[in-house]
Amino acid sequence: VDPHFIFNSLHSISALTTTDAAAARTMCLLLADFLRDTLRLGSSSRISFADEWSLAERFLAIEQVRLGSRLNVARDSDPHAADCPVPPLLLQPLVENAVIHGIAQLVEGGTIRMTSHREGPTLTVTVENPCDPDRVRTRGVGLGLELLRQRLTTEFGMYDAVRAEEQSGRFKVEVRIPVAASHTS
Repeated sequence: VDPHFIFNSLHSISALTTTDAAAARTMCLLLADFLRDTLRLGSSSRISFADEWSLAERFLAIEQVRLGSRLNVARDSDPHAADCPVPPLLLQPLVENAVIHGIAQLVEGGTIRMTSHREGPTLTVTVENPCDPDRVRTRGVGLGLELLRQRLTTEFGMYDAVRAEEQSGRFKVEVRIPVAASHTS
């Protein structure tokens, strides 16, 4: 979890205490639940995809309080993906990047689209967000995506498990990982 997220959340809570105490309280509770679940789930080598999805949704709920109507989320999760075992915090760098490098940089904000699909022995997760096509570009894939790629290469032996592309002002990351044979349907 990016420390800036925690600091931004705490600053937002502080600002909300004088303008919207109910929103500040909501954000405090969301942040506490998110951090508690991150610590609990992060200590496991594998968690259910349903738990991972839920953690990503908690993160986005906090950011929705902070960003308001600028952040929308469209979700489509395959029910067959729920029991798939995945490394914890698989989605975290994807949703953080979608907010930080996408939505937060756009005056009008936008919609993050999260999808999951299980097909046989493969779980595919996609996170897509709008981005400023005229922003200053960095070379290569960002650090969060590179660390995720390295982690999945180590765990599954698949360097191409993470694919990122940008087209027409949309940034899309697709993660494909194998599902253990004992969990296939």
